[in-house]
Amino acid sequence: MTLQTLARPTFLGPSPNFNPINGLGSFNAGLLNQAVICIGQIETSDQGSHTIDTTGSSSIGWRSDGITFVNPSTSVSVGLAAVDTSNGQPGRAVNSAGVATLDVAAVFAGNGGGITDSAWQTSVPTTGSKTIAHGDLVAFVIQMTARGGSDIVRIDLPGPATVGIMSPTVTTYNGSSYTGQAASIPNVLITFADGATGWIQGGDVASTMGSKFWNSGSATKEYGQLYQMPVPMKIFGIYGWGAFSNDVTLNLYSDPLGTPAVQKSASIVAKTLSSNSGFFYKMFSSPYSTTANQPIGAVFTPGAGSISAYFKTLGNAAHRASDPWGTSGYGISRASGAFANANSSLDHYYIGLLASAFDDGTSGGGGGFVGVIGS
Repeated sequence: MTLQTLARPTFLGPSPNFNPINGLGSFNAGLLNQAVICIGQIETSDQGSHTIDTTGSSSIGWRSDGITFVNPSTSVSVGLAAVDTSNGQPGRAVNSAGVATLDVAAVFAGNGGGITDSAWQTSVPTTGSKTIAHGDLVAFVIQMTARGGSDIVRIDLPGPATVGIMSPTVTTYNGSSYTGQAASIPNVLITFADGATGWIQGGDVASTMGSKFWNSGSATKEYGQLYQMPVPMKIFGIYGWGAFSNDVTLNLYSDPLGTPAVQKSASIVAKTLSSNSGFFYKMFSSPYSTTANQPIGAVFTPGAGSISAYFKTLGNAAHRASDPWGTSGYGISRASGAFANANSSLDHYYIGLLASAFDDGTSGGGGGFVGVIGS
């Protein structure tokens, strides 16, 4: 094994192109044929090919927000479709007169339940079948194909992005025209019939987003994220999102769940920042080398002055497969002693590692490297 150093550190963890500070934003499917469409390449949990249909564990996960869904004349479809490569921009699903041609879908009537208000939805298909290979370009669609009374369904998507996002694509359809939503990213989780999962690469799966506001005098002293990566690497620093009107120390802990020990730290002096909240990037004075599968914690440690750290909550702990830390990572916190799992693996903090050397898979110098970068 040899660690090969990159020219500069890369991001391992949450995407720097998505700003979690404003949380989730809602989009309407509340007029006849109004739709929200998310397009991108599907990353599957084992990089294999899988089928979603009306059997087994099949479902489509998404987050609702502020719905009225009571009229029996209302019909809403939640499904997956092929992407129209002949018409656009903006991107859209294959459709007939604006109504998406869904290969697999869960179809709900307004008085029949199936969609609840402001919660993570697990929509089980009622019709169709779609086989998806790792990397396939797919459209997720939620569309109100019939409306009774004043029924409305909304979907929550992360946004705004820090830059205009061309792909993955979010498009809204108002019943007559399409509009690209370059400030938002997909929030979709597919569970296939065999239990494998898939998601739109470049999106962010979350049921809710929020922040913690605390200081060294609070009952819980530290919050952060557990990483346990399958390859040795060198960690040069920590990055993420926060609100720092007061100074904060960023600590890298070894053995956070057992006997935590600070291996590296870096301080942020609030007076040197451009504003109180946003993206931060901080290098250590020297790197820390990890071994394969070593648990490490990237942690916010405030002083007497309060700070805020941003986090998301998943609808199910299995959804961790869609994040860079995978199912071995989760949010952590402590008052003293060992860190504990935050909220049964559901809470995850927007704090990541600056990594710049990876195991090249050889016993000597040279060769390629294996890297893991945030979605």
